Amino acid sequence: MVNRVLIVAALICWASLPIRAVDVPIANAGFEQVVLPCGAGAECSSASNVAAWTGTGFFGTWRPSTGSGGSFTGGIPEGVNVAYVGDGLGAGTGGLVQTLGIALQPNTTYTLVFSVGSRTLYVFGGYGVELVAGSTTLASDTSLVPPIGTFVTGRIVYSSSSANSALLGQRLAIRLTSSGRGQAHFDKISLDATPTSITSSASQIAVGGAWKTSLTLMNLSSVQNPVSVAFRGDDGRSLTLPFVVTQQGTSQGASASSVERTVQPGATLLIESEAPASATVAGWAEVTSSGPVAGFAIFRQRAPDGRDSEGTSPLESGGTASLLLPFDNSAGFVTGVALVNATSDAVIVTATIRDDNGAQIGLQAVALPAMGHASFAVADRFSVTSGRRGIIEFRNTAGGAVTGLGLRFSPFGSFTSIPPAR
Repeated sequence: MVNRVLIVAALICWASLPIRAVDVPIANAGFEQVVLPCGAGAECSSASNVAAWTGTGFFGTWRPSTGSGGSFTGGIPEGVNVAYVGDGLGAGTGGLVQTLGIALQPNTTYTLVFSVGSRTLYVFGGYGVELVAGSTTLASDTSLVPPIGTFVTGRIVYSSSSANSALLGQRLAIRLTSSGRGQAHFDKISLDATPTSITSSASQIAVGGAWKTSLTLMNLSSVQNPVSVAFRGDDGRSLTLPFVVTQQGTSQGASASSVERTVQPGATLLIESEAPASATVAGWAEVTSSGPVAGFAIFRQRAPDGRDSEGTSPLESGGTASLLLPFDNSAGFVTGVALVNATSDAVIVTATIRDDNGAQIGLQAVALPAMGHASFAVADRFSVTSGRRGIIEFRNTAGGAVTGLGLRFSPFGSFTSIPPAR
């Protein structure tokens, strides 16, 4: 019985995980590099002069008065200077652009933060802030309306995960513009870049005895894709396994708790784990990649007479707070299930059990430790299902995603996978 339920085909659940944000250098981001001659409380400006920025139309550096009776009664975000674009008397618009020293990278989230202001006495006709790659606007904002005499903070977020490959490698730029018959003021511009990884979980692996697990991953990205596969036991801790990695026609064997490789665009990575002389161990695999991957898991059980039985599960994206799994423990059939908690908190998963008429016949709980895993025969864990058919709804009581899959073992020694419904 144990061998029949130790393997449950894999399910992949994706989530975007931030790594570390990197500040992107912007020259003269606070517009302080032009030193203006007026003192505190006075106002002065330098038209057509904003260091490190290229301007068009009406633009310049301005040192405004602040406080009661000043041009910005609410103060300015930082320093003593701001940049202005457009003519406050309606004579025309203006713009500033700075090409940065970095290029658009794949699988990266960019956050552009800016302050836009409306001075007293002049008309605020609107503004535009754009994040640009080459000559293409990636993201923009025109939505804010600062109260007269104040600045407000805006934010633009852009992810390059689905960017056109032709844009990757193009230099990034920031563009600030006025619109309509008025003037806009800018201060405190910042940009950070956060590489993102995609984390996935294979809900069951089992190695040893009669079992072999093969995991095939395909790089769907148009660029090189670093991939890391970590093996974990039921308790969530690292699980050391023997494996053979095949990549670009070359195979390499090792024994470790993780695999790290860089997969070329459109290429595959095959990880096979088998230890026929060892006792069977089970757990799950956590897959982390810089870009999207897809693939499938094949689970093979070798019978004593040498015949193989395999189950295949496609890698799936997304998880929900609940999943429905049909079970059939009648006429010698056995249903198994595997569940994974791919979060850093312990959770309780409830199992609502219904017979094939839809009547509830049981309610049980399954405790999963942080990053933990459980695999079992349904009838062994929920005796009410013995000799019956029906459905089990597994629900994460914390509201987070629960992932898993099942297998149906026949009395003749073969098995097949059971995909859950969501």
